[in-house]
Amino acid sequence: MRFIKKSSFGFTFIELILVTAILAVVSLAIYTTFNNGIKIWQRINKQLPEEDVDIFFDKFARDLRNTSKFRGINFIGKEDRIEFASLINSRQLKKRTIGQVIYFYDTSVEILKREQRDFSQVFTGQEGLVTWALINFKSLKLQYYVYDREKKEYLWQEECLTGTMPLAVRIDLELKDGTQIHKFTKTVSIPISG
Repeated sequence: MRFIKKSSFGFTFIELILVTAILAVVSLAIYTTFNNGIKIWQRINKQLPEEDVDIFFDKFARDLRNTSKFRGINFIGKEDRIEFASLINSRQLKKRTIGQVIYFYDTSVEILKREQRDFSQVFTGQEGLVTWALINFKSLKLQYYVYDREKKEYLWQEECLTGTMPLAVRIDLELKDGTQIHKFTKTVSIPISG
């Protein structure tokens, strides 16, 4: 008996189909993993207005809670602007000192700005360090909780008389995020007032 020897130089059709199917499944798994990773990375790196507002509210509350009565730096409260004496880090004096903090809404660029001046800059009339606190604004409204001696009651006012210290400050913000409007409110009590 003679045996016929087959040559084994190539793949059979079934082997090719199996390898192609396995390669397709592995490729699909790799693509899905990378696609999900990119989506997670984009979601993590997306700027959320809530994060910026929380950071702003923390800084705003810290400034207001550190406010004090200081001769020459009056508390001035308006609907879109607030000025008061507070503890600041002075670059000019290179230490923490009393200074003036001003929050104001710049309508031309829709940015809430923060200016700080140490006491030497206040009395010489120099410009202070201006930084932006929040961007993409739609509106800002400040209100002041005061005691009205004539009516003998506590009430919220749009403006605070120069030199008087309110018991609390309420800030209402509306931020634009694409087509959505986000509304935020924060009330900060002032420990030194009263």
